[in-house]
Amino acid sequence: MRSLNTFLISAVFLFAGIVSRANAQTGKDVLLVEHVIVIGVDGMSPDGIQQAPTPNIDFLVQNGAATFQARGVLPSSSSPNWASMIMGAGPEQHGVTSNAWEKDDFVLPGSAADADGYFPSIFNLIHDQRPGAKSAAIYHWDGFGRLFNSKIVDLSITLDTEDATTKKAVNYLQEQQPLFCFVHLDHVDHAGHHDGHGSPEYYRAVSKADSLIGVIMDGIRASGIMDETLVILSADHGGVGLGHGGETPEEVLIPFILYGKGIKEGYSIRGAVNTMDNAATVAFALGLEIPNAWIGRPVKEAFVGHAAPKITYPVPVLVSKPVIHPEKMGFEQAGGLYIDEYPELKIDNPNETGIIRYTLDGSTPDTSSPVFENAVTLQKNAVVKAAIFSGDKKISKEATGYFRVLRSDPQKGVRYHTYLVPDIKTLPDFGPLQEVSQAITHEISLDEVQLPEQEQVAAVFDTYLQVATAGEYQFYLASDDGSKLWVNDQLVVDNDGDHGVIERSGTVNLPAGKQKLRVEWFNGGGGMGLYLFYKGPGISKQLIPAGELYLSKD
Repeated sequence: MRSLNTFLISAVFLFAGIVSRANAQTGKDVLLVEHVIVIGVDGMSPDGIQQAPTPNIDFLVQNGAATFQARGVLPSSSSPNWASMIMGAGPEQHGVTSNAWEKDDFVLPGSAADADGYFPSIFNLIHDQRPGAKSAAIYHWDGFGRLFNSKIVDLSITLDTEDATTKKAVNYLQEQQPLFCFVHLDHVDHAGHHDGHGSPEYYRAVSKADSLIGVIMDGIRASGIMDETLVILSADHGGVGLGHGGETPEEVLIPFILYGKGIKEGYSIRGAVNTMDNAATVAFALGLEIPNAWIGRPVKEAFVGHAAPKITYPVPVLVSKPVIHPEKMGFEQAGGLYIDEYPELKIDNPNETGIIRYTLDGSTPDTSSPVFENAVTLQKNAVVKAAIFSGDKKISKEATGYFRVLRSDPQKGVRYHTYLVPDIKTLPDFGPLQEVSQAITHEISLDEVQLPEQEQVAAVFDTYLQVATAGEYQFYLASDDGSKLWVNDQLVVDNDGDHGVIERSGTVNLPAGKQKLRVEWFNGGGGMGLYLFYKGPGISKQLIPAGELYLSKD
């Protein structure tokens, strides 16, 4: 009997070795689960989860593995990030570089493609490696469906509301019990654009998403497949103010949460995680071979039996940066324009530790910079930078405020014209368009501009910049959506396109004297914003002061 047992045990280990070697040779992993459901909530930031009541998400975190330091790709817009999430690669590989991307209208071709011209997604892997296995994409935002090859998916459907999307997902999971299902909810992103990220309405939308996640989880349990299922919860981006698309942590950081079979309980993921790792993790859990075209890595440390990676270079832990008043709200810039008055500089430390050191000339604060203790009256333009210090170490990011002090002068200002442009996705030829209004403002921004509508709208700004010192000047144009800057009729910055907050720059040599500036801008929908910065000889990067902008060259 012992010899028979020995033979059986040896046979088992021999078979395991053969399987292990086969998997090593094919690059495949052992099937860990029988079902994977990915729930993606558009625009749901870590801050949203931390500030809003989210009992269902809290349960997944407490009983699964999670990080709130995962990162999306740049730009922090929806299409590039949803594509990266299902394609295991970044925009540089899959080619979905902006929200303006279309299957037959793009700038950068993908580095790989299936027979129909789509960059390979997780749906391709399932279709090619698991013939007959069911997969589905059920989504609230109809733009999600254009990103992948829907011909190889059993169900690809868009619904009008988050509730209808959830109901359809639950019914499909219970009826079909697919190998893979991607569920997309869009209403949180809508709240961010309409009411502002960090607003009470935004947090209510996050709580609504949490309740819908609870409905999906109940549906999985009711279907009887929970014991063989992995659930991944994530987002495409966060946001600032009414928009996103920029490079700030508030826009780029996303949650990444795993729960279910084979997942460690109450585990905090230590390694770096990117949204492109989502697809690779799904492939790993389903035992699929990851294609060479992908650069995402499975988050193996979240799975039982896999050790945490060696962290040679940890992510710095920083305290909250100082708050410069008037406080920056979303895409707005801290500081402000003060006409015929002197502002008081006030800075708060939102932490229980550290001191504030600051500068007024745009230079980086260090241990030699003054400690902020009391309000300071500013009698001229100032670029305020402040940071929290503990001893000789800076322990926060820098906060920046732009204070512009202006004496009333009828010769100074910016003339602007507004237009309504249906279905606008890029800047139009303004020549044949009928303007809606024109007026004068103090700066090239939207702060004082009266727009005829909030969407499908465009504006043109014309002014003259007084240059005191000849030399090289760099201009920075930040906008949501697109914009362009001309200096003396020369295109210097091209920031066109349907996108969130993106800053682009250009350099030009200028003589002393007044230089002609023209900025064109549009907003197709959602959040919006526009700011023009510059730096040059003896000038740190700053919003162009209103005192240097003139209505005419004379």
